Parts: sequence; structure tokens; C-alpha cells
Amino acid sequence: MTEHSLWRFARALHRAINERQLEAIEPLIDDDVEWAIYGPIDMFPFLGARRGKSAVLEVIRQIANYVRVYRFDRESVLLGADTAASMLRFSLTSLDSNKPISLRLAHFAQFKGGRLRSIRVLLDTFDLVEQTLGRPIHLPKITSFA
Repeated sequence: MTEHSLWRFARALHRAINERQLEAIEPLIDDDVEWAIYGPIDMFPFLGARRGKSAVLEVIRQIANYVRVYRFDRESVLLGADTAASMLRFSLTSLDSNKPISLRLAHFAQFKGGRLRSIRVLLDTFDLVEQTLGRPIHLPKITSFA
């Protein structure tokens, strides 16, 4: 049995972010990759949709300039022949402020020939924004349940 593409990609992404070894991840990304991390792009400009290997490598470089990954836990993982989905919890540190950041996310990835072809990442953005601001966000009451 061969190793699933997700595991190779995950290790290379970790090295690219923490050790700035983009050369480790470059061969694992398809030239026409579709990449999207859904979240508040006005606070985190490296979020949003990108297309193409060079745009994705730039996003990874920007993420590496913003955070360091200390730990991640897989809450659940589903693997298909060329697909993967998982719920993850990351422990990060902001390089600007040295603040710890706890982040939950879900991702849905497709691979072709062992290379990442498409990825969609959903972040727990409410919690992320509160941690980044350093204070709770108080939303107006929209409805009342009586």
C-alpha cells in the first residue's frame, strides 16, 4: 500500500511554514491548483481564493511570515483514492506578537497524480478574530428565543 497524498502534502506544508522550505512542497502542488481559505480577508490578506502554483506558493510564504505551527491534532480524517477531508485543531504562535493562537479548521482536498489539485479550507473565524483582537466580540441580539 502506498502512502496517501495527504500525508506527504501535510508534512511538506508544515516544513514550508515552520522552516520556510517551499522547495519541499512545490512538487506536490499542481500547476493549475485551485486554493481557497475562507475567512476575513480584510484582517488576513493571505486568505481567500487563489489559482495556480505560484499564487499558492506566495500564500504559503505569507502564512509562514505570520505564524509558526507548534502542534496540530487530527479530530477526524476521511480519505478517498484521490480525496481527503479532515477536521483539525492547530496551536499556532503569531510571529508579530508572540501570542498563542488556537485554530479549528476543516479542509477538503483533491489530488491528481499525487499533487494537490484543489483545496477548500473553512476556518472557525469568529474564534480566530477574537484571539487576534485580544477581546471578545459582542454581536447584537438578532432574535429572542422564548
